[in-house]
Amino acid sequence: MLNPARVGGMVTHLPKFIRVFYRLMRDDRVSVFAKAMPFLILFLMFTPPAIELDFIPILGEVDWLLAAYIALKLFVWLCPPDVVREHVGQIARGH
Repeated sequence: MLNPARVGGMVTHLPKFIRVFYRLMRDDRVSVFAKAMPFLILFLMFTPPAIELDFIPILGEVDWLLAAYIALKLFVWLCPPDVVREHVGQIARGH
């Protein structure tokens, strides 16, 4: 369950996650398929069924958040684990 403290923790880690995402997108060791996944899911959000959901209050926003979460989670999952660990470690050390 999300509580204010947990949401606050997620918000404080967001800049670090964005840096990891950016570094992974620029890394040549990450496959083109993995790099395309977030864009494919974003493209999926512009299909007619997804656009129709946008007109439903609250559900329209939740589907975008869920799609973004799944896209980023899938992207990191498709990246080589050692490359992800390397970039997370570098960011944790301040590099």
